Amino acid sequence: MDKSNFQAQADPTLDSRRMTSDRFLLTGGFSGILFISVFVILGAVAPGYSGLRDTISALELTTVSVAQRANFFIFGLLLCCFAIGLRRELVPGRGAFLIPLFQLVSAVGVIGDAIFIYEPMHLVCDLIAFNSALIGLFLFAWRFRREPTWKGWTAYTIVTALAMMGFLAAFGLANHFGGPAGLLEKLATCTRTLWSVGLTARLLSGKRLGRH
Repeated sequence: MDKSNFQAQADPTLDSRRMTSDRFLLTGGFSGILFISVFVILGAVAPGYSGLRDTISALELTTVSVAQRANFFIFGLLLCCFAIGLRRELVPGRGAFLIPLFQLVSAVGVIGDAIFIYEPMHLVCDLIAFNSALIGLFLFAWRFRREPTWKGWTAYTIVTALAMMGFLAAFGLANHFGGPAGLLEKLATCTRTLWSVGLTARLLSGKRLGRH
Protein backbone atom coordinates (compact mmCIF):
# COMPACT_ATOMS: atom_id res chain seq x y z
CA MET A 1 0.00 0.00 0.00
CA ASP A 2 1.22 3.48 -0.86
CA LYS A 3 2.51 5.31 2.23
CA SER A 4 0.35 8.40 1.63
CA ASN A 5 -2.77 6.24 1.29
CA PHE A 6 -1.91 4.42 4.50
CA GLN A 7 -1.52 7.73 6.35
CA ALA A 8 -4.79 9.04 4.95
CA GLN A 9 -6.67 5.95 6.07
CA ALA A 10 -5.10 6.14 9.51
CA ASP A 11 -6.14 9.78 9.90
CA PRO A 12 -9.42 10.69 8.12
CA THR A 13 -8.76 14.40 8.72
CA LEU A 14 -5.88 14.36 6.24
CA ASP A 15 -6.72 15.88 2.87
CA SER A 16 -4.48 13.46 0.97
CA ARG A 17 -7.38 11.07 0.38
CA ARG A 18 -9.44 13.69 -1.41
CA MET A 19 -8.74 13.49 -5.12
CA THR A 20 -8.44 16.51 -7.38
CA SER A 21 -11.80 15.68 -8.95
CA ASP A 22 -13.42 15.65 -5.50
CA ARG A 23 -11.94 19.03 -4.67
CA PHE A 24 -13.20 20.40 -7.98
CA LEU A 25 -16.73 19.15 -7.31
CA LEU A 26 -16.71 20.61 -3.81
CA THR A 27 -15.85 24.06 -5.15
CA GLY A 28 -19.48 24.11 -6.31
CA GLY A 29 -20.18 25.15 -2.73
CA PHE A 30 -18.76 28.57 -3.61
CA SER A 31 -21.17 29.01 -6.53
CA GLY A 32 -23.54 31.16 -4.49
CA ILE A 33 -20.94 33.93 -4.48
CA LEU A 34 -20.97 34.03 -8.29
CA PHE A 35 -24.77 33.82 -8.41
CA ILE A 36 -25.23 36.70 -5.97
CA SER A 37 -22.59 38.85 -7.65
CA VAL A 38 -24.23 38.43 -11.04
CA PHE A 39 -27.79 39.21 -9.94
CA VAL A 40 -26.61 42.26 -8.00
CA ILE A 41 -24.86 43.60 -11.11
CA LEU A 42 -27.83 42.80 -13.34
CA GLY A 43 -30.20 44.44 -10.86
CA ALA A 44 -28.11 47.60 -11.01
CA VAL A 45 -28.32 47.86 -14.80
CA ALA A 46 -31.86 46.56 -15.47
CA PRO A 47 -34.21 49.49 -16.19
CA GLY A 48 -36.95 49.88 -13.60
CA TYR A 49 -35.71 47.06 -11.38
CA SER A 50 -35.78 47.61 -7.61
CA GLY A 51 -33.50 45.41 -5.53
CA LEU A 52 -35.60 46.12 -2.44
CA ARG A 53 -39.00 45.43 -3.98
CA ASP A 54 -38.42 42.97 -6.81
CA THR A 55 -37.41 39.33 -6.57
CA ILE A 56 -34.31 37.83 -8.14
CA SER A 57 -36.53 36.03 -10.64
CA ALA A 58 -38.08 39.33 -11.71
CA LEU A 59 -34.84 40.00 -13.59
CA GLU A 60 -35.91 37.30 -16.04
CA LEU A 61 -38.74 39.60 -17.13
CA THR A 62 -36.47 42.58 -17.84
CA THR A 63 -34.00 43.48 -20.56
CA VAL A 64 -31.37 41.29 -18.84
CA SER A 65 -33.58 38.21 -19.00
CA VAL A 66 -31.10 36.04 -20.92
CA ALA A 67 -28.25 36.88 -18.54
CA GLN A 68 -30.30 36.05 -15.44
CA ARG A 69 -31.61 32.83 -16.93
CA ALA A 70 -28.00 31.85 -17.63
CA ASN A 71 -27.14 32.83 -14.06
CA PHE A 72 -29.80 30.47 -12.69
CA PHE A 73 -28.76 27.67 -15.05
CA ILE A 74 -25.03 27.87 -14.28
CA PHE A 75 -25.75 28.15 -10.54
CA GLY A 76 -27.89 25.02 -10.74
CA LEU A 77 -25.21 23.08 -12.61
CA LEU A 78 -22.56 24.05 -10.07
CA LEU A 79 -24.89 22.98 -7.25
CA CYS A 80 -25.24 19.60 -8.99
CA CYS A 81 -21.45 19.29 -8.91
CA PHE A 82 -21.52 20.16 -5.22
CA ALA A 83 -24.11 17.43 -4.60
CA ILE A 84 -21.85 14.85 -6.22
CA GLY A 85 -18.88 16.11 -4.20
CA LEU A 86 -20.91 15.84 -0.99
CA ARG A 87 -21.93 12.30 -1.84
CA ARG A 88 -18.29 11.29 -2.11
CA GLU A 89 -17.38 13.25 1.02
CA LEU A 90 -20.12 11.94 3.30
CA VAL A 91 -19.93 8.21 2.56
CA PRO A 92 -20.30 6.37 4.85
CA GLY A 93 -22.28 7.95 7.65
CA ARG A 94 -25.44 9.78 8.59
CA GLY A 95 -27.13 11.49 5.67
CA ALA A 96 -24.62 10.15 3.14
CA PHE A 97 -27.48 9.55 0.70
CA LEU A 98 -30.17 12.01 1.77
CA ILE A 99 -28.00 15.15 2.06
CA PRO A 100 -26.63 14.92 -1.51
CA LEU A 101 -30.09 13.91 -2.75
CA PHE A 102 -31.79 17.02 -1.40
CA GLN A 103 -28.85 19.13 -2.57
CA LEU A 104 -29.38 17.72 -6.05
CA VAL A 105 -33.15 18.30 -5.92
CA SER A 106 -32.51 21.91 -4.88
CA ALA A 107 -30.12 22.29 -7.82
CA VAL A 108 -32.75 20.95 -10.21
CA GLY A 109 -35.19 23.51 -8.82
CA VAL A 110 -32.71 26.30 -9.57
CA ILE A 111 -32.23 25.00 -13.12
CA GLY A 112 -36.03 24.93 -13.45
CA ASP A 113 -36.05 28.64 -12.55
CA ALA A 114 -33.94 29.24 -15.66
CA ILE A 115 -36.26 27.22 -17.89
CA PHE A 116 -39.68 28.24 -16.55
CA ILE A 117 -39.81 32.01 -16.15
CA TYR A 118 -43.59 32.28 -15.80
CA GLU A 119 -46.00 31.12 -13.10
CA PRO A 120 -47.05 28.63 -11.93
CA MET A 121 -44.05 26.46 -12.86
CA HIS A 122 -41.53 29.08 -11.77
CA LEU A 123 -43.10 29.20 -8.30
CA VAL A 124 -43.01 25.39 -8.13
CA CYS A 125 -39.30 25.43 -8.94
CA ASP A 126 -38.70 28.11 -6.30
CA LEU A 127 -40.48 26.01 -3.67
CA ILE A 128 -38.49 22.93 -4.64
CA ALA A 129 -35.18 24.80 -4.48
CA PHE A 130 -35.73 26.53 -1.14
CA ASN A 131 -37.50 23.68 0.68
CA SER A 132 -34.92 21.12 -0.43
CA ALA A 133 -32.14 23.43 0.74
CA LEU A 134 -33.83 23.74 4.14
CA ILE A 135 -34.23 19.98 4.50
CA GLY A 136 -30.57 19.58 3.55
CA LEU A 137 -29.56 21.96 6.33
CA PHE A 138 -31.48 20.03 8.98
CA LEU A 139 -29.97 16.77 7.73
CA PHE A 140 -26.52 18.32 7.95
CA ALA A 141 -27.25 19.38 11.54
CA TRP A 142 -28.13 15.75 12.26
CA ARG A 143 -24.81 14.66 10.75
CA PHE A 144 -22.76 17.25 12.63
CA ARG A 145 -24.04 15.94 15.97
CA ARG A 146 -21.73 12.94 15.49
CA GLU A 147 -18.74 15.01 14.35
CA PRO A 148 -16.59 16.06 17.35
CA THR A 149 -14.19 17.99 15.09
CA TRP A 150 -17.08 20.12 13.79
CA LYS A 151 -18.10 21.46 17.17
CA GLY A 152 -20.58 24.31 16.93
CA TRP A 153 -21.71 23.47 13.41
CA THR A 154 -24.88 21.73 14.56
CA ALA A 155 -26.09 24.94 16.20
CA TYR A 156 -24.84 27.13 13.35
CA THR A 157 -26.62 24.97 10.79
CA ILE A 158 -29.92 25.01 12.69
CA VAL A 159 -29.70 28.79 13.16
CA THR A 160 -29.04 29.16 9.42
CA ALA A 161 -32.10 27.05 8.58
CA LEU A 162 -34.31 28.99 11.01
CA ALA A 163 -33.02 32.32 9.68
CA MET A 164 -33.84 31.20 6.13
CA MET A 165 -37.33 30.18 7.22
CA GLY A 166 -37.83 33.53 8.92
CA PHE A 167 -36.68 35.53 5.90
CA LEU A 168 -38.85 33.45 3.56
CA ALA A 169 -41.92 33.84 5.79
CA ALA A 170 -41.33 37.59 5.93
CA PHE A 171 -40.83 37.58 2.15
CA GLY A 172 -44.22 35.95 1.67
CA LEU A 173 -45.92 38.57 3.83
CA ALA A 174 -44.10 41.45 2.17
CA ASN A 175 -44.90 40.08 -1.26
CA HIS A 176 -48.60 39.87 -0.38
CA PHE A 177 -49.10 43.05 1.63
CA GLY A 178 -46.36 45.21 0.15
CA GLY A 179 -42.87 45.74 1.46
CA PRO A 180 -39.21 44.93 0.76
CA ALA A 181 -39.95 41.43 -0.58
CA GLY A 182 -36.94 41.42 -2.86
CA LEU A 183 -34.56 42.27 -0.03
CA LEU A 184 -35.97 39.53 2.21
CA GLU A 185 -35.64 36.91 -0.53
CA LYS A 186 -32.05 37.99 -1.14
CA LEU A 187 -31.27 37.79 2.58
CA ALA A 188 -32.54 34.19 2.63
CA THR A 189 -30.29 33.39 -0.33
CA CYS A 190 -27.27 35.10 1.22
CA THR A 191 -27.81 33.32 4.55
CA ARG A 192 -27.60 29.89 2.93
CA THR A 193 -24.69 30.98 0.73
CA LEU A 194 -22.69 32.15 3.74
CA TRP A 195 -23.16 28.74 5.37
CA SER A 196 -22.20 26.87 2.18
CA VAL A 197 -19.07 28.98 1.71
CA GLY A 198 -18.00 28.32 5.30
CA LEU A 199 -18.55 24.58 4.93
CA THR A 200 -16.76 24.39 1.60
CA ALA A 201 -13.80 26.48 2.76
CA ARG A 202 -13.38 24.21 5.78
CA LEU A 203 -13.50 21.07 3.65
CA LEU A 204 -11.05 22.36 1.08
CA SER A 205 -8.66 23.51 3.80
CA GLY A 206 -8.25 19.86 4.78
CA LYS A 207 -10.95 19.24 7.37
CA ARG A 208 -12.74 15.95 6.90
CA LEU A 209 -16.09 14.67 8.02
CA GLY A 210 -15.58 11.59 10.18
CA ARG A 211 -16.59 8.20 8.87
CA HIS A 212 -19.41 7.09 11.18
